[in-house]
Amino acid sequence: METADGQPLSVGPPLAAVDIAGAVVSSPEAEPEPCLILSLPSELKLLIFSLLDGESLLSLSATCRALREIVTGISSDDLWKSVCSHLVRPSLPREAPMSPAPYVSYRALFNALRLFMWFTPGLWHGNREIHGTLYLSRYNPGTGHIEVYSLLGLFEHSAGHTFHRWSRNPAVLMLDTRPMIQRPASPILRFSSGSRYDRTSEITQKHHPRGLQTSFVHAAALSSDRVNYKQMKLWPPLTMPARDRTRNDSPTAFRGQLISPLDASPYLFRLRQEISFAGSSSGSTIKMAERVETIARVPDDLLIPDEEHPYRGLWIADYDSHGGEFMFFHQPTANSLHAVKLTGDPNVPRGEYTFLVDDLSHTERIATEEEWPGARVVAARGQTAAFNFTNPTLSPTQLILISPDVVCHYWINVYRITIYRRVDVDDLISGGSGISYSGCLVP
Repeated sequence: METADGQPLSVGPPLAAVDIAGAVVSSPEAEPEPCLILSLPSELKLLIFSLLDGESLLSLSATCRALREIVTGISSDDLWKSVCSHLVRPSLPREAPMSPAPYVSYRALFNALRLFMWFTPGLWHGNREIHGTLYLSRYNPGTGHIEVYSLLGLFEHSAGHTFHRWSRNPAVLMLDTRPMIQRPASPILRFSSGSRYDRTSEITQKHHPRGLQTSFVHAAALSSDRVNYKQMKLWPPLTMPARDRTRNDSPTAFRGQLISPLDASPYLFRLRQEISFAGSSSGSTIKMAERVETIARVPDDLLIPDEEHPYRGLWIADYDSHGGEFMFFHQPTANSLHAVKLTGDPNVPRGEYTFLVDDLSHTERIATEEEWPGARVVAARGQTAAFNFTNPTLSPTQLILISPDVVCHYWINVYRITIYRRVDVDDLISGGSGISYSGCLVP
C-alpha cells in the first residue's frame, strides 16, 4: 500500500496490536498466555473432562503435553470409563459390575472400537418387503465386540387348547398363547478391532458356511426438503417417528456411493446380502440373489414409557396364522395411541398401522367380564386389508386397557381379540427374555 505521494505506507510490526494512542500493546515475541484450565483443581478438571466424548478427549490430548498426560495417563481410565459406559453398561445384567475386560483398560476398549462407538445398544427395524425385520444391537462383554442380532417373535400354544372364548361374548375368540423372543446364536453383524472398511466403504462380515455373504453399508440421511418430496420412497416410513430418514430404493442397489463414515447417519445403515459360491473355473466366484435392506434405529426415548405416555414402547402379539409380530406403540400426545407394525404380514405389512386410538381419555365402558374386571375400554380403529395390502380399511374396534404392560384389541367385525404384551428392550439388551409373564390373562 502507498500514501498519496507514492511513499510506502508503514503498518508497524507484523501482527501487532495498537492502542488508540498508537502504542504497540502486544507482539509476536510476547509469551503466550498460560492455559487457564490447567490452574483448576485436579478434581474439577476431571469432572469437566468426564463430560466429553472420546473424540473430544483425543482432540484435547493433542493440545499440549500437560493435557495429554491427564487424558492418557495411568490414572485417567475413569475418564474413558465414562466414555464407554453408554456402550458397556446397558449390555450387562442390572446387578453386574462394569469392567473393561477383555480389554486391559477402557481406553484400550475405546481405541479398539473407536470407529463403531456410535453403534450403541438399541432397537432397529428393517424394510424387508412385507414382513420387515427387527434387530437388536448390543456390546458383548465376553468377546469385546459390538454385535447386531435379528429378533423373531414366537408363541408357545398351551397344551389342550389354542383359543379361549371371551366370557362377555362366547362367539369372540382369543388366542391362548405365551410369547417368546428368539435371538439366533450368531449375530448378523459383528464389529471388532479387526473390522476394516474396503474400498467401497463397506465392511464384509465373516463368510457364512452356506454361502450367504453379508456386508455392512453406511447410509446418509436425507435433508428435510427431500423427506417432504411426495414421490420419494423413504425408510423409515412417515408412520414411524425417526431421527433420520433415507432413500428406500436405488437403481444401483446403493453401490458406488462411497459414503464416508463422517457423512453417515448414526441412526441408519444397510445390509447387503448375496449368495456366493465357487465357480467351475479355478479361483472364480459366482454371486447371485443380492438383497439390500435399509435399517433404521427406533428412537431410544420413545421406547421408554412415562407417566404421561404409559403405553409407548415395543409390544408383541400373536396374529394367528401370520404368527408373532412386533408393534411400536407411539403416543404423539398423552391421549392418542398409534400402533405401527415393525414386522408385518401379507395383509397389513411392516410400517403400516394396525390400530389407532384418537382419545385414550374417553372411556366407553368399564369391563365387568371375568378376564379383566375393572379395565377401561376405549374406542379404536383397527386396520384390515386383503392380500398385498389391497383395499385397506380402518374399522371401529375397541382397546381394552388392562395395564401399562398388557392391552387387548377387540376386532369387532371379525370376532377376535388380540392380546398385546410389552417387550422390555433393556432386558433384551442385557441378555434377558424381554417379557414378563406376570400379566398373562388366560390360565
